[in-house]
Amino acid sequence: MLAVEQLHDTREALLAALQTGDWERVGELDSQCRALVARAMDADAREDQALADALDALLETYRELIEVCRAVQARLAEELGGLQRGRQGARVYQLFS
Repeated sequence: MLAVEQLHDTREALLAALQTGDWERVGELDSQCRALVARAMDADAREDQALADALDALLETYRELIEVCRAVQARLAEELGGLQRGRQGARVYQLFS
């Protein structure tokens, strides 16, 4: 049961890091989540329903994380495209000046 509680706490911390955009912390907590899931699955005296509930909540958290990552990726791709267009415009300007 301790692993399930730790998994819940780590999931909450993961959500908080996601909301603040602390990507380094998100990576650390992701590793912790994976280790805690493995530990919870291997526990001799596990409560299957509590573990299933914790895993469902974790699944929803990762769905949210994926959505945020996709949005950030799209924003960064758009910014990169803008920078490339600006650089090309500067080159054209230099050709005619």
